[in-house]
Formats: sequence, C-alpha cells, structure tokens
Amino acid sequence: MTILHPAFTILFAIMIMFSFNEVYRDQPKKSALPIWIIAVIMIALTGFRDYVGADYPVYKSMYAIYFPSLDFSQLVDKMLFRQSNLDIEWMYVMLNKFVFMFGGPFQTFTLVSVCISIGIKLWTYQKDSAYPAFSAVLFFFPSFFIADNGHMRQALGMTMCILSYQFIKERKLIWYLLTIYIAYGFHKSAIIFLPAYWLVLVPLTSAQIFYLIVTSIILSPFHVYDLFGGFLGSLNLQDVSNGYNGYIDSEDKASSFMDGVMILNSFVLIAYNKQASSKIWYYEYMRNIIVVGVCLYFIFRDNPVFSTRLVGVYISFSPIVIANVVASLEGNKKRFWHLFFVAFMVFYYFVFANFQGAKGRFTPDTYHNVLWDF
Repeated sequence: MTILHPAFTILFAIMIMFSFNEVYRDQPKKSALPIWIIAVIMIALTGFRDYVGADYPVYKSMYAIYFPSLDFSQLVDKMLFRQSNLDIEWMYVMLNKFVFMFGGPFQTFTLVSVCISIGIKLWTYQKDSAYPAFSAVLFFFPSFFIADNGHMRQALGMTMCILSYQFIKERKLIWYLLTIYIAYGFHKSAIIFLPAYWLVLVPLTSAQIFYLIVTSIILSPFHVYDLFGGFLGSLNLQDVSNGYNGYIDSEDKASSFMDGVMILNSFVLIAYNKQASSKIWYYEYMRNIIVVGVCLYFIFRDNPVFSTRLVGVYISFSPIVIANVVASLEGNKKRFWHLFFVAFMVFYYFVFANFQGAKGRFTPDTYHNVLWDF
C-alpha cells in the first residue's frame, strides 16, 4: 500500500481534527488560528521542497538560466500584447526575475510563489467559508499537490481568480478585470474565468441546475468544444514539461473517479440549493461558479487537458461551496455530510498516493525538503 510522506499525512490528520472542531463547536464565531497553522505548514512543505512536483526540474533550470537572460522590454511587450517571442506568461517570468535579482536558491522563488498561492486561497477560505479548515481538507486532494506543488504557473493564475471573487461580491468591475489580467499573466487558462463576473448573477433553481448538468453530460460525446478549437488552442495549455500530463494520464486511468466527484458535487448542489441559498451570504454567486465548472467538465470530458486545466479555475471554488452547504444543514444531517466528505477525502488520500504519489515525489522515499535535508 502506497502512502504519502509522514509530513503530509500528519498535516492531513491535523486538518481533519480542526474540521471536526469546527462542525461540532458550540461557538458560532470561527477562529482564524487553525487555518493559519495549516497555512504555515503547507507553505513550509511546499515552499522548501526539493525536486518535488511534476514540473520542478524544468522550472528550476529556467529560473537560473533562461529567465535571467530575458530583457524586461520583452516582458513589457508581452504584457501590452505586442509582438513577442516569449513563450511563457510575462507575470510568471517577472516574479521569477525579481526574486532572482535578490539572490538565493530556487527555493526562494518556490517559497514566494506558495506564500501567494496558498496564502490567498486559505485567506479566502477564512473569509468566505463557514468551515475554513474543512475547506482546506477538501482542497488538499488533488489541488494542493498537483497545482501548488506541481504546476506553479496555473496555481498562481487560479489563485488570482479566487482573489477576484472578492471584487465579484463587491461588484467592482475595474478591480475584477485587473485581477483577471494579472491571473492571465500567470497562466493563459485564467481567461476562461472572465465571464464569472456576470454569470454569478444568473438565478438558478435546483431543477435548472439539474437540467444544465444533464444537458452537459449529453453534449459530452459530441465534442462541441471543437467549435472553439482556435480560441482554446491559443491558450497554449500544454506545460513546459510532460509532468503535469503524467498526473492527468494516471488519473484518467481511474477516471470514472473524477466523474464520481463531479456527480457527487452535482447532487449536493441540487439537493441543498434552497437551504444554502437562504443561510449563506453570497452562496448563489459561488454556486453558479461551481455549476459552470461541473458543466464545463462534462462538456470537455473527452479531452483530459481541457477537462482539467480549463475547468480547474471554476472547480477550485468547490472547497468553499461544499463546506458552506454542510454549514447550512442542521443536526445529524450536517454531521453525516461532514463525516461523509472526510471519509471520502481519506479514500482520496489512498487513490492519490497510489496513482500520483510516486510520480510527484510525495512518498516517504521520494519527498525531500531543504528544512531537514542537509
């Protein structure tokens, strides 16, 4: 039986304990201490990792060799959409160059990167989730490992999209567009999140959510995304290495598992739409984002790159939505669904460890961290 490194396993157990305290506590006010304990541990395990994650080797070589050779004028051309030979997003290169200018090993950049990506996500959980630690549990597999520990460009882009949710709620269009522009500067796939500002305003009943998802499932075999092949191709979704796609290939072999995750999320959204909408502030906004993500997943299902990379930014809101749905329930029903999702994530632990643990170097014999590897 394959397991993850004890550091990840212990962190997972700590998060689960915090989540039980949230759901079973008597005090209505949530504490910020658990989520920041989780954040510090996550940042330490991710920021100081050494040759861990699918794209780590190639990003490390680019940090020290390729990025320093690029002139800032090339980045300006890229950020202003001028003609440019730069093949990688300008904001990611800019962050690399600024960190490199201050010296230090590649772990300096990974630390800065995850302080942004993990810090903002967990801050958002604390702000918008009724159960922040429970949201962190739901985020752990697979996003934390595949994105934050693997494909850092997309992790940063997705994180900026999550940050933009604050401006969606406040209806601050200019700030929203600026945040999406920065997200696009980290990873082109973030542009697909642009319509979210307006999509959150669409009223949806449980029946309408059901029909939208069923329609998306029916459309899946027809590859309707081919109609937008030019636009989707322009997003350049392939990575600088094949590491990330190795993750996708592995999960695709057990891929009915991801279908099951989406169907489970769909059931929860449909069954408890009324309760959550009446009790959770701005629930309709975050619900619409997840509904779009589930629909896109099924529409893109036959394309493993589109169904993960393009859908990821919408699905990244599911830890907040699921935790808020559970919080909107009462008594034993709340405890049942919390226990169900915790058990599901424990099961996901072993699925992830078996299919992707060794590939990503997250197992006891492959994971290394400069904090204790001298």
